[in-house]
Amino acid sequence: MNKEGKTYALLATARIANVPSVVSNLGVGVLLGSLDTGADFSWPWFLTLAALLFYVGGNFFNDWADREWDVEHRPERALPRGLFSPKAYLITAIACFVIGLVICGFCGWRALLIAAFLVCLIVWYTEIHKRTPLSVIPMGLCRAVLPVLGYVGIREGFSGVALLPATALLFYIIALSLSARWESKADVPEEKKLISRMLLLAAGVIASLLPLMVMPVVGWVGMVAFFMWMGLCLTKYRSPVPAHVSALLAGIPLVDWVTLFPMALIWVRLERVEPFDPMFSIAVFLPPVAFVVGRVLQRVAPAT
Repeated sequence: MNKEGKTYALLATARIANVPSVVSNLGVGVLLGSLDTGADFSWPWFLTLAALLFYVGGNFFNDWADREWDVEHRPERALPRGLFSPKAYLITAIACFVIGLVICGFCGWRALLIAAFLVCLIVWYTEIHKRTPLSVIPMGLCRAVLPVLGYVGIREGFSGVALLPATALLFYIIALSLSARWESKADVPEEKKLISRMLLLAAGVIASLLPLMVMPVVGWVGMVAFFMWMGLCLTKYRSPVPAHVSALLAGIPLVDWVTLFPMALIWVRLERVEPFDPMFSIAVFLPPVAFVVGRVLQRVAPAT
């Protein structure tokens, strides 16, 4: 693909490589909220579209807000190069938010409320992310909201079950952000870098709590792939920093798999689903497919 063209610039703005992980994050909540549907389960395509609109709209909004900073620090981006007007990016972002909110409104007032909260988080993060290190919190919350949106959107109600994968994602995104910041600085003490690694560990442990509580004998199996990839992120892909960040971004769906893979096996053991029916298959295959597709898409356009 021509890296000087508008198509590449739009894919880079949308952070297309991270889109599969958004579907995976939403899917954790969707599947946990769908357990009582049994054979009547169907994937919520419109809710998925809304989640993608929020993510893509957030990226356009972020690049619009950062356009002056990018002139000096990220001149390869579309707006500093003059490929599009800032007004076009702002209109695109607003349109994505509005359409996403309308879709969620049809999923119920609770889904609309969660979606509105997500848009507020996106705006808050965009406003402060260049001014304070604490911006990692709203950034993490943006991801953490996705499982909750999936659960509420499919079930039209809320349960604390959705908070476990949400908290795991919060910890993971904060760890990713801190790791990217500290690995790029040679003068950062190892004690600080250890914090990000401990948060990565915590993300995996928190994600495993639900299956471990339900059936400890199989509740741990989802952690295997996650910790293997984290090991590679902290060794083989530790440097250069862009490779490290890209590897961690690709690993976001593996946080979901820590929960979903053992839960799929547990559901079969408890005769809640049949092997390889839609719920089982999506739980088993969605996160690893999202991981692989995201990793491939990183070769098409940058993930950051």
